Amino acid sequence: MNADFPTGLYDPAQEHSACGVGFLTRKDSVQSHDVLRKGHEALCAVPHRGGMSSEGVGDGAGVSVDLSLQFFSKLTGVDLAPGMFGVGNFFLPADPAQHERAFQIIDDALRECEFEVALVRDVPVNHDAIGPRAVKWQLPIRQWIFTAPEHLRGAALDSRIHEALLDIEAVAYTDPALEGLYPLSLSSRMQVFKGRLNSWEIVPYFEDLSDPDHAVHTMYFHTRFSTNTDPHPSMAQPFRLMAHNGELNTDKKNRLSEAATALARNKAIIRPKGQSDSCRLDQTLNARVYDEGLDLVTAVVAMMPPAWENDTQVSPQVRAMLEFFSLSEEKNDGPAALIFGDGDIIGARLDRLGLRPMRSVETDEYLAVMSEAGQIDFPAETVIRRGRVEAGGMIYYNHVDKKIYETEEALEMLAAKHDYAKLLETAQVNIDDLPSADADPKLAATRYLGDMETAARYVAYTHNQESFKFLMDPMLQTGVEKVSAMGYGNAINALSDNEGGVAKYFSQRFAQVTNPPLDSIREADGMTLRVALGEKPYLGQSRSKQIVVNSPVLRMSDVLKIKAQDVTPWDRFDMLYEPVYGNGPANERALVDAMDSIAGQVVEFAREKGGIAILTDRHVSKSHAPLPMTLAVSAINQRLIEEGLRLKVSLVVESGQISSSHHIACALGFGGSAVYPLAVRLRAEELYKDKATEHYYKFQKAAEKALMKTMGKVGLCTVESYSGGEFFEPNFLDTNDPVFAKYLPNMKTPVGGVRFNVVAQSVADWHERALAVESDKDIPILGLFKERSEGSGHSYGTTAVRGFVDLTEEKISFAEAEGETDPFRLLTLRQMDDAFGIDDTGYVNTSFEKLSKEQIDGFKITPGYRAFSDNMREERHRRPAALRDVLDFPADITFLDKVSDIKREMMLFNRAGNNHFVIRGLDVEDLGNNEYLLRLTGPKAQDLGRLDALAQSLVERFGADMDGHYVTRGALRVAVKGMALDYVSRLRSAPQRIEIEKVQPASDITPRLASGAMSHGALVATAHESVAHGTNMVGGMSNSGEGGEHISRYGTIRASRIKQFASGRFGVWAGYLADPNLEELEIKIGQGAKPGEGGQLPAPKVTVEIAAARGGTPGVELVSPPPHHDTYSIEDLAQLIHDCKAARVRVIVKLVSSEGIGTIAVGVAKAGADLINVAGGTGGTGAASVTSLKYTGRAAEIGIAEVHQALCANGIRQKVHLRCSGAMQTGSDVVKASLLGGDSFEFGTTALMMLKCVMAKNCNVKCPAGLTTNPEAFDGDPRALAQYLLNISHEVREILATLGLRSLDEARGRADLLHLLDHPASVGKLNLRAMLTHVPENRIEDPIYLERDFAVDDTLLEQVQSRVLDGGETAIELRPNAPLNNRNKTVGGQLGVDIERMLNHELETLPNAAFEDVRGRRYLDMRTVRIVTQGSAGQSFGAFCNDGMALEHTGTCNDGVGKGASGGEIIIRAPEGGGAGHGENVLIGNFALFGATGGRTFIEGQAGDRFAVRNSGATAVVEGVGDFCAEYMTNGALLNLGGFAKGYGNGMSGGFAYQYDPEGRLPDMISRDSVLMGMLGDGSPESDIHEDAIKQLLEWHLEATGSKKARALLADWDTTRGHMAWIMPKALLQYQDADEILAARSRKELVEELATALATHQIAQVKAAWKRGKPVHSGKTPGYGDRDTEEMFRLLNSYTVLEQAQVLADKRGGASKLERDKIARNLILTEDFALMTALSKHARKAVDTYDDAGLATLVANKRLDDFKRALALRNILSMDSPGTYAWILHQNAKNRAALGEIPSFDALFAQNAVPDVASRHAAE
Repeated sequence: MNADFPTGLYDPAQEHSACGVGFLTRKDSVQSHDVLRKGHEALCAVPHRGGMSSEGVGDGAGVSVDLSLQFFSKLTGVDLAPGMFGVGNFFLPADPAQHERAFQIIDDALRECEFEVALVRDVPVNHDAIGPRAVKWQLPIRQWIFTAPEHLRGAALDSRIHEALLDIEAVAYTDPALEGLYPLSLSSRMQVFKGRLNSWEIVPYFEDLSDPDHAVHTMYFHTRFSTNTDPHPSMAQPFRLMAHNGELNTDKKNRLSEAATALARNKAIIRPKGQSDSCRLDQTLNARVYDEGLDLVTAVVAMMPPAWENDTQVSPQVRAMLEFFSLSEEKNDGPAALIFGDGDIIGARLDRLGLRPMRSVETDEYLAVMSEAGQIDFPAETVIRRGRVEAGGMIYYNHVDKKIYETEEALEMLAAKHDYAKLLETAQVNIDDLPSADADPKLAATRYLGDMETAARYVAYTHNQESFKFLMDPMLQTGVEKVSAMGYGNAINALSDNEGGVAKYFSQRFAQVTNPPLDSIREADGMTLRVALGEKPYLGQSRSKQIVVNSPVLRMSDVLKIKAQDVTPWDRFDMLYEPVYGNGPANERALVDAMDSIAGQVVEFAREKGGIAILTDRHVSKSHAPLPMTLAVSAINQRLIEEGLRLKVSLVVESGQISSSHHIACALGFGGSAVYPLAVRLRAEELYKDKATEHYYKFQKAAEKALMKTMGKVGLCTVESYSGGEFFEPNFLDTNDPVFAKYLPNMKTPVGGVRFNVVAQSVADWHERALAVESDKDIPILGLFKERSEGSGHSYGTTAVRGFVDLTEEKISFAEAEGETDPFRLLTLRQMDDAFGIDDTGYVNTSFEKLSKEQIDGFKITPGYRAFSDNMREERHRRPAALRDVLDFPADITFLDKVSDIKREMMLFNRAGNNHFVIRGLDVEDLGNNEYLLRLTGPKAQDLGRLDALAQSLVERFGADMDGHYVTRGALRVAVKGMALDYVSRLRSAPQRIEIEKVQPASDITPRLASGAMSHGALVATAHESVAHGTNMVGGMSNSGEGGEHISRYGTIRASRIKQFASGRFGVWAGYLADPNLEELEIKIGQGAKPGEGGQLPAPKVTVEIAAARGGTPGVELVSPPPHHDTYSIEDLAQLIHDCKAARVRVIVKLVSSEGIGTIAVGVAKAGADLINVAGGTGGTGAASVTSLKYTGRAAEIGIAEVHQALCANGIRQKVHLRCSGAMQTGSDVVKASLLGGDSFEFGTTALMMLKCVMAKNCNVKCPAGLTTNPEAFDGDPRALAQYLLNISHEVREILATLGLRSLDEARGRADLLHLLDHPASVGKLNLRAMLTHVPENRIEDPIYLERDFAVDDTLLEQVQSRVLDGGETAIELRPNAPLNNRNKTVGGQLGVDIERMLNHELETLPNAAFEDVRGRRYLDMRTVRIVTQGSAGQSFGAFCNDGMALEHTGTCNDGVGKGASGGEIIIRAPEGGGAGHGENVLIGNFALFGATGGRTFIEGQAGDRFAVRNSGATAVVEGVGDFCAEYMTNGALLNLGGFAKGYGNGMSGGFAYQYDPEGRLPDMISRDSVLMGMLGDGSPESDIHEDAIKQLLEWHLEATGSKKARALLADWDTTRGHMAWIMPKALLQYQDADEILAARSRKELVEELATALATHQIAQVKAAWKRGKPVHSGKTPGYGDRDTEEMFRLLNSYTVLEQAQVLADKRGGASKLERDKIARNLILTEDFALMTALSKHARKAVDTYDDAGLATLVANKRLDDFKRALALRNILSMDSPGTYAWILHQNAKNRAALGEIPSFDALFAQNAVPDVASRHAAE
């Protein structure tokens, strides 16, 4: 172990947590012990919301209760009254010797505040209530009970107690001797109990809470799920005024802001050691209440405001209040459920987006608000209402008023306290309201006082040609960022300094696991780019107004307005300096002096005036270079913080160095408030002349969109929260450098990197280069995105790509026989037949078989791979690109004789960056006194001459530091000092080589190799199947990606063994989970190409097959939103893992290498994951914006090492396997990853390379290899991939033998065998000592893990199997013995998957209750298994519900009802009680029916947010919903009979929703960019097609639930229909309606689409016949006299296809007719491009006679046919979708009416193809 880095890269202090919270209060305010009993019941109900270590020790739990008069009167013997006494609970110092001192400190503080101590005692505990291993982790609590003098009561008493608390903290938190002294609570109202406990242990552990005399009226609680298993008890919650479930993404910014505010008041904030974000929030809340005098509710609203900026429903007075707060408040932004209370007030509040669940229940006596419904079993008849807290909402009870307040009333009441509109008017002005400046913005934009040409200025600003091509120009031209793919493989910053600027040294941070990223498109209503510029007021006081701008990306007109106004002071500061060439140190001093100087100027401006400081490098000149923008802004920002002036000034950055959204993010993130990208405007003027302003606005739009995405990646809603928050991690920047430490004090490097001298030199070099620039041609091309021979190395440069091309052409050495391969073996389903109709037997017979163990072990590495591996080794040595390229295995001097050779070998490794130097052939013995004995080992160990050579090599290296050396007894004795001592003391012996026969066989290695997760959609079907096929052939782990797979692949070698659960839940259903090939399910939290972002499948890539597999619509874009809508926290992830385990497989969680990933991985392991997959940040195979590829995530090697180290340190490594990726190419990469901690290894890009990818990086537009587009061009062979993986596994064996290791298990974590090379390409100072630290595994005996629990399903399965599957019953009813409770999670999930597996993969005979569909899938008849339950079901009730199941539940459910349901019925009936109004009978939680693909769901009550999110086929009726109903819905039908909220239909692209809307609110609540609506009574054609569908849904709902509401609506249908609205996606209309198509597409595009479709249709018919081995069209021939019949047309067309193929075959050669026939056959089977082109020519003629309207109608008809085909090809056929079918009938009728008769494709094609064929034959 390394003493400097005992846990390596892993930092145990970097802790995050999420949790369960809640409160319970009596409405009559009467203290009762029953509150504690019920509170204990609530805590016992949610063990899954708290985490525990492997020893079973809770992560932390606690309660806050009001002071019990009865209990404390009994203790003190005094008749106490409320408000006359107080109680303080304290953790004592860790050092027992300090306890007496601590007692004295507390006594003195209380006495000085006039309090009289009545009793001091130890709070009694019951150790029997917790596990024996938990006792050592608990801290004793000492309690002080004190009374107050009579003149101190109420607020004055609270204030005095707060003074005492601050006095105690001032000593406790600053004196290291008192570490551990911590006040849990000190109050006259409340007291806190907490510890390292599990939720169910709190009440029995603290004996006071179990005492019957302990009576209280309020209790609020918190149970913690930390992502670090060693959380300190002091950070358990509750704190003094609150408990918080969530993560404050702005915590860092909040701390900076609060420190700046305190400094401005000449105060300091004293914080406890290791303070969490929640603890900081509580401390701030206390200060706002007790220091500033705010009431608790106002303070909470001000600190955590709702999303008011874009909410049109907010009243003017509330809007004015919230806007006024925003001018001075630093928002606490992030997913949060907050419980707050002070004894009089007890309440709950949700963050502005509502990303945590919060359910409420009111009874006659109680109000309870908790994370889950049903935590307390109140008798149903006593329940007045069952509610929920909405996004940005709140509910609280005031014990003084004896009243419940909810959001609207509470905000209106607060807003009425002051005239906020008037206050706002005096505090701010919007920039739009400022008068326009006199200056012309166009002239001002180009104003320049320097002496450089434009091209030279670009270079001075460190731009290169790729700054234009990849960053600036696409945004100027299109208004969006450029998208690329296949990663960003340029050399890491530590190995290349070609690129200029400083922004590249910062990677954008992103949220994963502990909190969600945000969907910046669909969450736009909750996000804002609004910025207030100028001095922030404090306590309402400021020297000037603020200027509010609507975007931080300014226009020149905005800048001119700022300069022309007089309401806010402003000044300009030049970011320039005079570079010093040829003298590095002098240049560095000049640069530092210039940054300090401008910082000083801004500080003076802030102190004297305050306002807006405009930082500009506009007037760069030959003598003055620009300061590096990011560094300069940070330097100024830090100086302002240090001076306590940060809130006095806003920084506006006018810089020519900005070329992308990342540069804007850096300017803002390090302290800027707004930017003006000067060079962008210059470029716009250069390219677009008079239209420059228009195109600049396009850039602005693109930058704003990208900035929202960047904010969303870290879960932030407001740009003001992002500004100055430093949401970055250093990317190979050595922040330990003194200059960087000064200017970037909050950045922490994991591995060192570039130092300030390199950056300073680069600044000077670029300016010097600019002096020689005369035109655009002189602007350099650096080869950042594509390798250049003179540039840096690339992971996939020319050498790699050529090498892979050669490998794909190498002979398959394991092929059984020579000769031609049957083309069917290289085809996929789509190519074999346009329908998925092939049977399993036929399908298996067209596949290459899995290789046997003997074949795998007997394989010999191919010559081609040997050459490839050698070439890659040489290329990486010459031009390293990745961190692994400068890592090497132990040195070896075993056979070296010469001094020069030994010296060279022993000098390979960097001294500063390594812990040790492991050398084979050398043993080292420490003799003490700086003397060492060096012995040679190996076959030549006895050669004494080699010892002399060794000695000489050391003398040559270290000279005078070698005090002495001589040979004695066959060894070299040396005395060393200085550098020689440092080196020799760190020498270690390497293990000896072993025979390769002793290494584990290759067949044990191939199962550790996995293909990357690449979806069917991202890849064309041919490539997708080939990846799975080739990987499976050698026993590797193939990965489906998130797109799903068709049912016909299940059980074959082409099915993926890993299937993915991603944010979109594409293609997940019971059959997907029951595939017998399935071994692992992967939850994709992050993707290397774009971590923290979502993805999308562009419309052209959504083919019929992909739409069928994903439940979408052909030709309509599919979106994977960035947040997993069921995974907003670590406990949500734990639930999703549990859901996955319904499939009885291992579960993977995929993360992306980033800061703190070790801490996150520990939490993931605790949450139940079996594997953790760590991806690198260089991009993988996914398409993403270039800024995401280039500027997000960190090197895979760092992440792998940190995760392994963290898991080892926390005693949980034994539970999980670690899979790693990161552009692996050779066996060496695998072994290095293993030494860093990996267990298995993923190949994504390389898998595609072996299928003939050529790294064109144009995947999303046109793939020349046919992998991602152009499927006709695909020519990959799965055997080539299989052979590559075999080569890898055998090379791994060879390397392991060389290292002396017998297996990859032995290699795992042996980072001590890796070394940082002293490579000439290194830039700066890499330090890998922490990364290469070997952290011993802390193995726990009898560990306790969060395990799957399907006890209910296990019991149900026994009955189903015995009675239905074996016993032959056709309908059964099952009733579990006990009511369901919160601990019963995923009820029905395992049963649904088991039924699918047994019916389709295990049972030979069909049970009586089962049927078989046309595809051979077996399913149960409707309502075969009726399961009747009651109570409060846990999360994911009815997940993966399958055909034949009917889940009928009476009671409440929590989040995720019907998640992934694919059939059957889910019926939730309302129990007794509850209210009739909206939000008063909430029965189910958030994101019900997430990703459902079929079945029916009926809810006799209301649902939470995101009801039916990503529904792809389910039918649902509900009686009220929250925000974002039907979000991202792609199919199915939904009817809501109750209330609703904002965002209705967000991102909806398929299916139909219906809404009962008697109040006419729907037009204001729908997502207008996604959907359109109408009313049944509006007379439109659409209204007619939906009425029957709505009535049908209502009748089903009434039958299922007996709903009174449904009955009433049906009874008065004439009135009902007038209030019934239909909602449909715009995308469906735009894609399938002829009028919309005509408006959107050109004639050329319409003709091309029809021509392609016609040609494809003709080929498909011939292929279908060949595949079935039958004559074309069953051998039919025309009857005598037949003319113009469909049969005749089909026959003629098939002849045309065959004839055209034969023509091409003749041209392509072939010695015999048989060979030419084979060529023709293959042309048809593979849909050859030339054949398709020839046939398309006939097709174009066929449609050329139609006018544009006719063409549009034909296209509409074709697309509608595609839609019908996609529906028919779906995996899930149990889909009602009445609205969808009505829509199809309506569009069919419309198309027929337009054309009279719609000609068939066969008729169209034949009438134009036959004359050509005839003429060609005539010519012959």
